[in-house]
Amino acid sequence: MDPATAERLSQINQPIENVENAKREEQQTLALFWEHMPVIDPSLIRDRMLAIQNKIQALENRKRALIRS
Repeated sequence: MDPATAERLSQINQPIENVENAKREEQQTLALFWEHMPVIDPSLIRDRMLAIQNKIQALENRKRALIRS
């Protein structure tokens, strides 16, 4: 592997790890909603769960972009 490629890989490893950790946290939050749905308006729960799913998708997209760069 040439030095420039090695340097680029070392630069993106931490951001990728950060994205993976954030995604894992969001997935855990989403799982908690499913396991322990609070007794509140179901539409509020649905909206929050959709927001979490959208954030997870954005994190996956960010990770793919980091890998492609």
